[in-house]
Amino acid sequence: MKENVIYIVDDQGKEVEMNILLTFEANDKNYVVVYETDKEDDIYAFIYDDDGNLFEVETQEELDMVQEVVSAYEQEEN
Repeated sequence: MKENVIYIVDDQGKEVEMNILLTFEANDKNYVVVYETDKEDDIYAFIYDDDGNLFEVETQEELDMVQEVVSAYEQEEN
């Protein structure tokens, strides 16, 4: 198994390999930000539980917070 890689089943039932950009905790929730191997510009954020189940980020407030964290991470990396 590759390190920093997870597999997500898309809407069509196809398993897609995703690279983990970062994980973080905020507001008592765990978040993971991922991107497809060949589409680094398209990032996706999910909430995950202790069993590794993924849940969509549903509110605009959470999406904005995730974007702020990703932006800070990218600035730190550059």
